[in-house]
Amino acid sequence: MKRETLFAGILTGTFLFSPVMAAEVTDRISINGFANAVYQQTDEAVALHGESREGGVDNRGSFAGTSVGININANINDRVRFYSQLFAARSEGFVMHIDWAFMNIDLADELGLRAGRIKFPVGLVNEYVDVGYAYPWIRPPRVVYSYLVPNGPQVTREGYNGASLLWAPSAGDWNFSADFFGGDINLESADVRKMRGVVLRANWDDKVLLQANRYEGDMENATGGMVAMNGEKHSVSLVGVKVDWNNVIVYSEYANVTMGSLVNMKAKTWYATLGYRIGSWLPFVNYESFDQGEGAQRQTFSTLGLRYDIWRATALKFELTQVDTRNGIGMFESPPGSNKTNQFGIGLSIVF
Repeated sequence: MKRETLFAGILTGTFLFSPVMAAEVTDRISINGFANAVYQQTDEAVALHGESREGGVDNRGSFAGTSVGININANINDRVRFYSQLFAARSEGFVMHIDWAFMNIDLADELGLRAGRIKFPVGLVNEYVDVGYAYPWIRPPRVVYSYLVPNGPQVTREGYNGASLLWAPSAGDWNFSADFFGGDINLESADVRKMRGVVLRANWDDKVLLQANRYEGDMENATGGMVAMNGEKHSVSLVGVKVDWNNVIVYSEYANVTMGSLVNMKAKTWYATLGYRIGSWLPFVNYESFDQGEGAQRQTFSTLGLRYDIWRATALKFELTQVDTRNGIGMFESPPGSNKTNQFGIGLSIVF
């Protein structure tokens, strides 16, 4: 008998003869998820935020932002928990993969250790960047959250393989946390080795969130157009603020990026979002600035957006964006054909 068949038989028999045990296992496991249906189109023939039509947006339109994710979490015991996410996106051919999977161990009341493949903690929304229902935009501002863009800012990443020590004290209405993390990042065309960083957060009554981030790592195994990065030290400093107070919504982040001695990879990037909630409606404006290579690549994004919470756990979003493309390629796959590019987007996001 094969080992897998034997194991399945033992497991099935255990549950059949021990219904109490089966119920206990079920009670310790939670499953939920999210889905995003996204359509975006520009009036430009070359792709924005992607090397091809699969990962980018052009004048033919794109459903690249469409995605689905499943979270499977388990309480192993009073101190150990397991977290995981399965994720599939249209830009990746809907191939389901493990986005992150890690163990969390409570070392003390305010101190935890995480190990495994962990969601990258840098950025206000990066730990739930794929959950469209959790924020106002169709997709988070690309000047910070475009980790798949070859010509992008290279601020955030999908996840890292390593460990994290999380300290989370509280004082009255304030909750604080310090996340000291390190490990390796595996990219398609390069690796980031000996990556280490820290994220500091201060949260006041879930109304104001302040965050400061810093990380760095050594670039190795770079190929193709990224080969010049081999041996260089990649570093990012980022600060951000989020406000949700009396129907006023604010998000803003600023990042400074360096790639060792490569001046053309040095970037300063920021965005600011302001919205006002009116019942189920949330109109907002967003402005983004991307400056890389001492002005060689410089673009701005101006967006008018509207979110409408149709039903519980379901949000419909509309966006109109104008991109200033006068300086360099920016986040396009090749030089754009005009000084102004317009983009329209519509998205539907749910959680379940």
